[in-house]
Amino acid sequence: MQAASVMRWPLLPIAAAFLVTGCATARTQCPNGTSLARQIYSGGAESEYCHRADGIRQGPETRYYESGAEHVSGEYLDGAQSGVWRFRFSDGRNWRAERWDDGALVAKTVDPAVAGMSREQIEALGPTSSNIIKLASRDPRVFRESRERGGGTFSVRWDNGQPRVSGDYDADGLRVGVWRFWNEDGKPAREVEYLAGIRERAAREWHANGTLAVEGFYVAGEREGQWRWWDANGRITRETAYSGGAPVLPTSPTSPTSPTSPTSPRSPTAPSPPSAPAAN
Repeated sequence: MQAASVMRWPLLPIAAAFLVTGCATARTQCPNGTSLARQIYSGGAESEYCHRADGIRQGPETRYYESGAEHVSGEYLDGAQSGVWRFRFSDGRNWRAERWDDGALVAKTVDPAVAGMSREQIEALGPTSSNIIKLASRDPRVFRESRERGGGTFSVRWDNGQPRVSGDYDADGLRVGVWRFWNEDGKPAREVEYLAGIRERAAREWHANGTLAVEGFYVAGEREGQWRWWDANGRITRETAYSGGAPVLPTSPTSPTSPTSPTSPRSPTAPSPPSAPAAN
């Protein structure tokens, strides 16, 4: 695979400022090849996170309450939220855990003790008015400023010159906008939209022959609305409605339909490959 062509701008302070001191001793251990940074959000909550030399989030992030107690801990992989993220109350008790895969929320577990707590108790022990509970995208000021500044574009090609991946990062080193992926023969593989490192809005995947395989919608990393699946011949095989990541109707195969019937999928435009680099 050829080396990626990457364009970057330096990260700028957001929300309030990056902190040089903050917590007296860093509690987040960054993997080799990454550096530690600190940040304070508009509501006062502080975080430590790891990033590569090009500014892209890679490795763990830890967020703290104003008291210094740990609030959230998790990881990013190439600018997308990944792995297990754990949330704690301000008194140190477990709140919930979420499992993420490439910006998609695939599972979540709430501590059994939380079921017996009132809403008032949860609010008293949970995040403050900053409402920072998942990601920077949930803090309107942070998201607005990072979106307006932008971050940079990433693209990489197969050895045969065909495009492989193309997408953008925001100024905080998180995936943003539509990311497109291609097979080695140039046919589209998938198309996913991100917002601050999590999946948001439309997502599509294609079969190896170029026909649409899956189409759906994400809200804050969770499946939402109508999702549809097709076989390689263009016949719809499944259709499921989701709300908050959970199916609201039983998932069952539907009767095969012709690609020209009223129930067949619309024909979304396949992602266009980026123009080839100009010859020197």
